[in-house]
Amino acid sequence: MSKSHAKLAAAFAGLAIAIPLIVLLFTWPASHGKPHDLPIGVAGPAAVAQQVEQRLDAQQPGGFQVHSYGTEADLVQATKDRKVYGGVVPGTLGSETKVVVASGGSPVVAQMLPQMTTAMAQGQKVQTVEVAALSADDPRGAGFGSIVMPVFLSGMVLALATVMIGGHPKIVAVALPVGAAVVGAAAVGAAMSIGVLPGGFWGQWLAMSAGMLAIGATVAGLVSLLGTTGIGPAALLFMLVGMPLAGIAAPPEFLPHIWGVLGQCLPIGATGTALRSAAFFADGAVVGAGAGAAFAVLGAWIAVGYALLVIGAAKHRARAGAPSDKGEVTEKDLPEPATI
Repeated sequence: MSKSHAKLAAAFAGLAIAIPLIVLLFTWPASHGKPHDLPIGVAGPAAVAQQVEQRLDAQQPGGFQVHSYGTEADLVQATKDRKVYGGVVPGTLGSETKVVVASGGSPVVAQMLPQMTTAMAQGQKVQTVEVAALSADDPRGAGFGSIVMPVFLSGMVLALATVMIGGHPKIVAVALPVGAAVVGAAAVGAAMSIGVLPGGFWGQWLAMSAGMLAIGATVAGLVSLLGTTGIGPAALLFMLVGMPLAGIAAPPEFLPHIWGVLGQCLPIGATGTALRSAAFFADGAVVGAGAGAAFAVLGAWIAVGYALLVIGAAKHRARAGAPSDKGEVTEKDLPEPATI
């Protein structure tokens, strides 16, 4: 076997291992996901709430983290604050059982809770109370769930275009947030025009632009430091790992704990959480309920990206000012290195 044939065989063997892993990473959460400590609430007397918790645990062991609330109003407010995904108000003599849902928080959970409550009510009528409805133009949340790919692609293209056209690190550093703001505004405007994002413009724009900048700054920093080879690690982390763990189509609690946490610590998962809060739980505010941790994650990735830009610029300056074999050469004697 020739050397080229051996390399080709090795490449095929590597792909035969890598592609199935990628397929499983994308399809397993959707096909086998189930709740793990999913926070829900129960309103009513403590004894009744305990009974409901025991029944839920019998149906789905370890699936729920049950919080007790004194009244239905308290449970509704906790759902609006994104402390829980919804919950149950057990029926008493003369009142029917209610289930509080927030479809904007998770369509999957909003469908699951009424089914489980109906089973617990043993055929009695169950009233559903919706506190954060999906857009009428996106009734199943499929449009919102598909928004992760545009965020990733926009961040990648923004970074590469800024680095290749801007070139100088100072220009890149200034141009990145400007580009993210402009592209983010256009993306949010398009999504709002078709009803996928039903919230206020400024909150959704802030979440979208911050997500694009977090990806763009990190990719630009890696390319500045490593050259074009920096694109590979960024694509691997943000797309192949970040997308299936983002917790957008199904909540992060439908993944094993460590994977759910990892997904929310990556830009796409954090962007999805911040954007969902702005779209369905803002109630007129710029930053929606429950989005604080998501914005902290995005801010950390932006800081990492700019730190990499600084390190990459210092590396290029050091290389430009390094002495050659023929004697000392100052930085001004050399052309500015091309930055890809």
